[in-house]
Amino acid sequence: MRLWRTLLLLIFVINGFQLVYSQDISLVKKNLKILTSKHFSGRGYVNQGDDKASKFLVKKFKKYGLLPINHSYTQPYSFRINTFPKKLSFYANNQVLEAGVDYIVRSSATTIKGEFPCIYMPLTDKQKEMDLSSHFLVGNEEYKELAKDNFFQAKGFVFLKEKQPYWSVSSGRDTSSYIIFDVDETKLKDSIKKIRLDISSKFQANHQTQNVWGLVKGKTYPDSLILITAHYDHLGKMGQVIYPGGNDNASGTAMVLELARYFAIPENQPAVSIMFVLYSGEEVGLMGSRYMAKHFPFPLEQIKLQINLDMVASGSEGITIVNGKQFPEIFQRFVDINNAHKYLSKVKVRGESCNSDHCPLYQKGVVSVFIYTLGPECWAYHIPQDNYASLPLTEFADLFHLIVDFVQE
Repeated sequence: MRLWRTLLLLIFVINGFQLVYSQDISLVKKNLKILTSKHFSGRGYVNQGDDKASKFLVKKFKKYGLLPINHSYTQPYSFRINTFPKKLSFYANNQVLEAGVDYIVRSSATTIKGEFPCIYMPLTDKQKEMDLSSHFLVGNEEYKELAKDNFFQAKGFVFLKEKQPYWSVSSGRDTSSYIIFDVDETKLKDSIKKIRLDISSKFQANHQTQNVWGLVKGKTYPDSLILITAHYDHLGKMGQVIYPGGNDNASGTAMVLELARYFAIPENQPAVSIMFVLYSGEEVGLMGSRYMAKHFPFPLEQIKLQINLDMVASGSEGITIVNGKQFPEIFQRFVDINNAHKYLSKVKVRGESCNSDHCPLYQKGVVSVFIYTLGPECWAYHIPQDNYASLPLTEFADLFHLIVDFVQE
């Protein structure tokens, strides 16, 4: 009889754990659906997308019981950014192209409206002598060097791609006197002889934004810090097109939220303090993490490690740890934990790279690693299809457990 009671108790505990765990995944999915919703306009710089997202994240940190830092859950700052708040239109000859799918406009573009003749590169000697100030030059990427100084003083450039072009806002900190478009050549019915444009831009010289942060105090070493970070911003809107930023980086944001929720539970209190940071401005050029590195609220010597998470919704092929070669002991600890529990198929090492928000503090001497997942199941990058529906969360749970085990160890 005692044996049966023991077995029943064990089954109850296991099922109870699975129930709690499934509720966690349900909460992750709910957070992801909210973060990628139209309400946040791609968490960018149109319709106060990043501001709305930051308010949502602050509510989460408060609900989970994280402590404010410097009496606040936000670290305000500002930067320059060019935006496209109104509907865009682009006609190649008389063919309408779909914004975000068939073409993108480089983020440094200024307002332009009208019809413009096009000339394919390379230019003939006669064309080189022409006044090209009202012309667009058309060609593939091999001619992109011409666009850097606009030697022929053209009105702009149309670069032809072999697939859907991805957008970036990193060039939007300044505007340019000439305009660049990237166009999916496979969508064109004919060679481009003329284009008709209606592009409206708005330059914000002082866009107000904020990092979001909160603290879980360590029970043994409260003055020692582990930072767990991710950027919550994405590209926002390009005219009528929303870039939801599911994998990049609602996934990393959701992971930070889940880790914060877990470690804020009293029985999970870590030995060292954990500072959870969600950066804005990453897509513009690591603006939030650069600002925080210059205005860190504690002595940098208190930071023992920063773990940065960016694009973690896949994982069928494991994870990569950037700066793993710089910090082999940290990397090996992740490998040993993973081998012991069989969480992920692979833990790959990578060297130094300033490709995410780990970089600014790393450049100041802080031990910092950046983790991202691997796998073809998350194929959408900087295109509108990187949305909630595209997120498989293949190894999200296992990566969560790997990080929890690492911190608790």
